[in-house]
Amino acid sequence: MPTEVGLGAPSTHAHRRKAKKATGVAVFGTFIEYYDFSVYGYVAATLSVVFFPSDDPTTGLLNTLLVFGSAFFVRPLGALFFGWLGDRKGRRFGLIASVTVMGVAATLTGLLPGYAQLGAWAPVLLVVFRMLQGFSAGGEVGGASSYIREWAEPRRRSVYLSLIPATAQLGKGAAAGMAAIVAAALPAPAMESWGWRIPFLLALPLGALCLYLRLRVEDSPEFVENSRRRGATAQPVRELFREHRKPLAKVFAIALVQNTGTYIGTVFVAVYFSNILGFSKGAASTIVLVAVLLAGALIPVAGQLAARSGAKRMLLWSYCAYVVLTVPSFFLMNQGSVTLAMAGLALVMVPYALCQAGTSASIPEFFPVEVRNTGVAFGHSLGAAFGGGGAPYLAAWLIGISGNTFVPAFILILAGALGLAVVALTVRETSGSSAHLYR
Repeated sequence: MPTEVGLGAPSTHAHRRKAKKATGVAVFGTFIEYYDFSVYGYVAATLSVVFFPSDDPTTGLLNTLLVFGSAFFVRPLGALFFGWLGDRKGRRFGLIASVTVMGVAATLTGLLPGYAQLGAWAPVLLVVFRMLQGFSAGGEVGGASSYIREWAEPRRRSVYLSLIPATAQLGKGAAAGMAAIVAAALPAPAMESWGWRIPFLLALPLGALCLYLRLRVEDSPEFVENSRRRGATAQPVRELFREHRKPLAKVFAIALVQNTGTYIGTVFVAVYFSNILGFSKGAASTIVLVAVLLAGALIPVAGQLAARSGAKRMLLWSYCAYVVLTVPSFFLMNQGSVTLAMAGLALVMVPYALCQAGTSASIPEFFPVEVRNTGVAFGHSLGAAFGGGGAPYLAAWLIGISGNTFVPAFILILAGALGLAVVALTVRETSGSSAHLYR
């Protein structure tokens, strides 16, 4: 990957120490955001009973997944709002605002009475709180990516940025782990009555700690220096759509593939194992937990590789791996063995980790500092809306009408093929010290 010398990023010991601290605080917030956001998916089978009672379990599950997907379709709005805050008021300000909204929404979900107590108002309020979570999540990736990218030395950017998806895996792993512990510890009636609330209510202390830490760090030096020299962009959203449409479209495509892999491979699979393949809820959560923790360990390694080989090459490797490895991985998952299912999901974590590292390293490089937060946030969230919000529902629906349990594998293969076409044919690495590393 070409390197550049960023504004306000001198290679001094003091700067490196501050960069590590800023990165740590940013990715801790990402951990919280993804824990809060992912809990819903890991207890979706229980929520379908609590909020959508039905004689047909498939109908209840589809309704629950539809609510899950609703969060993704407000993510682009949240991205524009928090991206605007980050480009106008500072990366730190936007990150503080987004984690606060997420913590409040998750806590309210945990306190929400079910259908038996509130009737039709229960699922309505569930949708409202879920959409608030989606609104908040729209700002996290753009803010954290811009903030870390602008603190890190050029040669370390891919490594530091890979910590965002790696820590997100830990957040999802914590959500899966908490769901597994609660499901294993409680009988089904207790889980449906109050047990499902426990993972949501942990958002309150975690969010308070994250807010405290984010209030104690400085804003990114590149943003501060650029604002001092040129002033903050008056209308970052308008400037993004007027002057950066082509890079925005490429970021959308890259994020579409990434989020399809994320929400099929690490969230939908929990429902896939329990409701479709017949594993117990505890076993399903445990399988996903092991795979997600493995991905969290692999992603920083992939970040090191991206620092040496370039993010574009990393993306191409990941897309090829999706095409080649996905069917064998789902074949293992469908053998009825917990051990083989774990091995199968672990196998598909290889292209997943490569894709996560390549995506995180590449997407901040498509935009200049003036619109970086808005551009990354909106492009990524738009990809999440289609890949993350649509893919799990599409997979469940197609399995329901076809009976083919390999549908998720086919979706991942199509996503990998799309990524190959877009990145190979349209993304160009620039050279020298250009303000943009990708076109």
